[in-house]
Amino acid sequence: MDREIKTALGVAAGVAALVIAFIFLIRYAVPAVLEAHFAGSLIVASVLGIGGILALVWAAWRLWAWAAGSLKR
Repeated sequence: MDREIKTALGVAAGVAALVIAFIFLIRYAVPAVLEAHFAGSLIVASVLGIGGILALVWAAWRLWAWAAGSLKR
């Protein structure tokens, strides 16, 4: 029972961190790059957005793998 509680708390904290990171990425990071006036700001903002989303997907996959492995033991 203790393992399930630790896993549930870890998943809840991980999902909360993923949501906060997504909000930061979309609300602050990409618009800050777009507001900077230089020639490649649109390209840099696009790369930042796509890279950030891919990083969040990877982190969610690792969280899922950790939770599944933790519950199988």
